[in-house]
Formats: sequence, C-alpha cells, structure tokens
Amino acid sequence: MRLLRDLFRRKRPVLPASVSWLDGPAPAEVLFLADGTNPIHRLLDDWRLPRHETRADVAARVGVSPDPIYHWDALVFREALLLPGAMQPWTASAHDRIPPQFPISRFSGLVWFEDDAHTNVRRAADFLTASLGPAPIGKHWNTLVATWRSGLAEISLIAWPSQWQSNRLPNPAEDRDRRLCSACHVRVVTGFCLSLSAQEKTWVRGFRPLRFDGEVGAARMARAGTMAPSETQLEYARNPEHLVDDRQAELGLSADGQALIVVSDQLFVIACDAVLRLEVARLTPAKGGGGSTLYARCRSEAPDMEGQSVFLAQSSNPDGLNAFARDLGVRLGCPVEVGPYYSDC
Repeated sequence: MRLLRDLFRRKRPVLPASVSWLDGPAPAEVLFLADGTNPIHRLLDDWRLPRHETRADVAARVGVSPDPIYHWDALVFREALLLPGAMQPWTASAHDRIPPQFPISRFSGLVWFEDDAHTNVRRAADFLTASLGPAPIGKHWNTLVATWRSGLAEISLIAWPSQWQSNRLPNPAEDRDRRLCSACHVRVVTGFCLSLSAQEKTWVRGFRPLRFDGEVGAARMARAGTMAPSETQLEYARNPEHLVDDRQAELGLSADGQALIVVSDQLFVIACDAVLRLEVARLTPAKGGGGSTLYARCRSEAPDMEGQSVFLAQSSNPDGLNAFARDLGVRLGCPVEVGPYYSDC
C-alpha cells in the first residue's frame, strides 16, 4: 500500500530543486554519532536540560515562576548550564494547553554580546559549531537565522536585525531591557514523539482514505519534510519512522472504523472515542479570500479544559466542508459544530 511505503520508507527528505527552505538557509544536517547517539541530545544532556522527566515532575520540582525577562509564566532551569552571553537561565513554556504527562520537548534561551543582531547570532553559532559543525546563517523574511538538525531534534538561532524591521510593534519586554532588540533567541526542540503502539500500527495498516473537496490539514507544511510535533500535539502525533516529502497528504479512518488518521505535517492517530466533537470555522471573502477549516476537538490531559484541537482539513469555500464534517461526525459518533460566518479581514 502506497501510504505505508511512504510512512515507513527510510529515506531522508529532499526538497525539489525549485523549492527553497521556507525562503531561508537550509538547516545543517548533523549525523548521528558512531554509537547511535543523537549529537543534539548529547549536547542538551551536557547542558543539563531535563529532557527525560515529564513536564508534571519538572513543574513539581522547579515550580512555575515569571520568566525573568518576559514575565509570563514559565519553567525556569537555574541549574542548567548557561550559554556564553546568556541573558537569563534556560526556560520552557508553562502554557495550560500543553499536556503534562510527556517530557518537555522545547526549551528557550537568550544570548547577547553587543548591540548588533548579526554579531550575536554569529557568536552563538560559533559556540554551537564547536560541537555540531557549521550551519549556514542567513535571512529568513525579516529575521537572521541558523539551524542545526539531527533526526527530529533541532537547535535554531533567530534574531531581528533592526534594519530589517519596518514597524516594530510595542513590546513591554523590550522597553524594560533594550538588549532584546538585538538579542539572539536560542530555540531547542528535542524531537520527542510517541511511537506507534501495536494497536495503532494495525489501524495505520488498514488506513482507508476519505475523499472530499479540499486539502488535508497542514498539507503545505508536510511537503517541507519531517518536523517534530509541537508540545500541544503530543497526545495524538506519532513517529512514523521517516516521513518523506513526496507523500500524499490524506485523511481517513482505520479499516475497523475505530480510529481517525491524518497524514499531513504530522501523522496523527486518534481513537474515535477520543474525539469530543468536530468544528467547522467559516470565513467569507473580504480582504482575504475566505474559506473553511475543519478541526477535531479531542480529549486531553492538558489543564486547559477545551481539549486538544487537531487540524483536519481546509477548503477555499466557506461552506465546502459542512457536508463532509456532518458525514464524518456520523462515522465517528460525535457532534459537529458548524460555526457562524466571519469576515476574512
């Protein structure tokens, strides 16, 4: 079956020659070490970032406190090693939509050496190059970036050079600390993602695609290659070995009708009884062209009681997904909410 070949074929994603890496420099691909160790994981362990503990255990140990610079709720890791030029300790989000039963998979740092974004990115890149090898530094829209990737793990640098900004929005944190205007943000992604269980493998093997007039999930992002799921996606995103960039984005059900399966920017496997409801959001043409999006609202252990929202499909027609959503709701045994029209301003 083509879907399974695409899901489990061991192939490194390669972008077509005509496609740039999201209009910026391509990530440096860092090979695994001879013993099979991910070099980014080894570096994170050297920095003493708690990538193995569950979020709940870490929060119980370090507590939730205001971010030293941004003042929003955060997990602050004062025992982790500081990067050269660090403005504050490493932090992680304490957002209430993140399920607490998984390890923290994203960490943030800030470094500053002088009032020049290019210098701050270059010096941070020099430090990482000593462990991971060089990565290209370049412009991505209005930012200066560099990225190292190994498997699903990633370390990226990003700064906003002042000469590339047309209108800086008011930022109270920058008013409190002007270094932020030229600071280099260090973003760490561990690549944590659950593997398919035996039951889920059976569901995926029996995948039956559904046809509708529209596009599956974040299909455009899927064509950029394999990426780690966000922390809010961890309950239903699954690691399907190595996804390939030329796979067909598809939405469907397992052969026994017990699971909803989405192949887009991630592989999502959702037991039907975990779907609370389907939601259709509708936009009428205005400044934008309008359209509709379909989401599955699923059970979640995150403190936010709304549940996890999984992006299923999109259509250029404001009513293009109504009938499909209602039919899918019958198959899943869940209610469907077709939202009011809003102007696509």
